[in-house]
Amino acid sequence: MSSVANNKNKIDELESIRGIAALIVVMYHIPSWNGLLHHIPLIRGGGIMVDLFFVLSGFVIYSAYGTRLSSVKEVLQFQFLRFGRLYPVHLVFLLVALAIETLKYLLQTYYGIESHSKAPFVQNDFAAFLRELLLVKAFWPNETAMSFNSPAWSISAEFYTYVIFALIVLWFRNSKTLIFGLIALVSIYILYAFDPEDYNFMLRCLAGFFMGCLTAYGIQKIKNVEAKFINSISTWLIPFSIACIVFIASVAKGYTGVALLIYPASALLIAAITLSPPNIFKRILSNACLVWLGTISYSLYMAHGAVLWGYQQVIRLLFHRPEVMIQGISTPQFSEHEATFLIAVFLLIAFIVSHLTYLLIEKPFREKSRALIRAA
Repeated sequence: MSSVANNKNKIDELESIRGIAALIVVMYHIPSWNGLLHHIPLIRGGGIMVDLFFVLSGFVIYSAYGTRLSSVKEVLQFQFLRFGRLYPVHLVFLLVALAIETLKYLLQTYYGIESHSKAPFVQNDFAAFLRELLLVKAFWPNETAMSFNSPAWSISAEFYTYVIFALIVLWFRNSKTLIFGLIALVSIYILYAFDPEDYNFMLRCLAGFFMGCLTAYGIQKIKNVEAKFINSISTWLIPFSIACIVFIASVAKGYTGVALLIYPASALLIAAITLSPPNIFKRILSNACLVWLGTISYSLYMAHGAVLWGYQQVIRLLFHRPEVMIQGISTPQFSEHEATFLIAVFLLIAFIVSHLTYLLIEKPFREKSRALIRAA
């Protein structure tokens, strides 16, 4: 399969990286039905893969729009396309989360069946719903932002980072790269020096996204130079950068210190894939199944929380296993073999739901938003 898909801005290998990262995030969120899964260091630190998403997003957005936003109209069109890309799936699973919360409330009020996690409409109250509806939850403290469909915090952060990007490109065309670099460095410095663990969502997005922009800019400059040495060494930088990312996720504690190396490591992986000639690593990453996983990765990221909640209620009803409190959530316990089977079934269901979400919601609304822009 060609490195560049039908969409000229889509690189199959990077799509696969996005899919693999999304899968790791999903596995990171699977409850500890058995310690087996969460004993794997990469899964235990899987939350850091969201920062890889941010770097990829910055790279893609800069590559497509870094020189194109020259008027207010183009900025508005850009933001509308971003809205059409993100919001429909976000809204659907916000409403699903609201339905789940309502069901929990009805079960508790009329049947005396209490929630195994947080009481209904306590954290997930009306204010939280408004924050999520308006995509502003990333501006609140982390714990407050983990309401309803909790992964949507990154969508909130990214949507407003798009606004910052577009305005910088519009108003500071000649110095935009310098500003992008300053934003990335200042964000990383604050994360390192102050470790604002309760307020780090926007900082993580700014650091990753604008690191991705710098990566795209650097790659464009390198491509304009005849650099056989760079082309040859970049092939081996692919496995090296992947190994670095795995190591960082495996040893990082929180989102500072060693964890901050995820930004340059992700940038290195993107550059290595983009600059290297055809090779065995790119052939592996352009496998159709991995590219498909990348294609549905946004739907998978947004849908898996609701799927997981429903799935856990079903296994409670079917198996009646003893439960223990893990991170404030009552979690049924299983043997290693049982947990492995349950994880495999859950992933299969999540893939099916995500594929349908992509076909029925994400893709049609994305195409509709593009059609409206063309018509305008």
